[in-house]
Amino acid sequence: MNKNRSQTEQRILEAVGKIVESEGFEAVGVNAVASVSGVSKVLIYRYFGSIEQLLAKYIEDNDYWLNSEFQIPQHDNVKEFSKSVFRAYIDMVRKTPALQKLYRWELTTNNPAIEKLRERREQIALGIINAVSRQSGQSLERVAGISTLVTATVPYLCVLSENCKVYNSFDISSDSGWDKLLETIDFMLDKILD
Repeated sequence: MNKNRSQTEQRILEAVGKIVESEGFEAVGVNAVASVSGVSKVLIYRYFGSIEQLLAKYIEDNDYWLNSEFQIPQHDNVKEFSKSVFRAYIDMVRKTPALQKLYRWELTTNNPAIEKLRERREQIALGIINAVSRQSGQSLERVAGISTLVTATVPYLCVLSENCKVYNSFDISSDSGWDKLLETIDFMLDKILD
């Protein structure tokens, strides 16, 4: 790929990010992307094929699970590994408005880009869950259960925090509230992965 094309594609993807952060995924259309990026609609279609493929590329570049490398440690460190994965996930979701909007959009949308994202996330998650289960000696169902509870709860609470500051006595709009939630997650992992 030549340098100009690469720079133009990056401008287009940055424009998608600006639209997502300000208006959400629903507002991403070829006219809006062309206007924000200063790139013609023809070029957007030539480089990405369709608005769905452009969104798929944006999602692929910005999803936590698709962009993190996980090296599963031996038994002695699997608990700390699990804690660090959840901490990094929580930190990224809390600090990335576009990722929060992706989760909100994903709840109300079903298209090929979202289906592909879900399938890839599921493959990555099952790989981690299987490895943690083997290393810890815990059942696959138990490890998958705690993973499901944490990874489903975090986006919900992050999105909810825009309009609701407190949830079950936790201040979900502050670092201190999330620190308490992280302590609870650590406690659960200490019990389950002991």
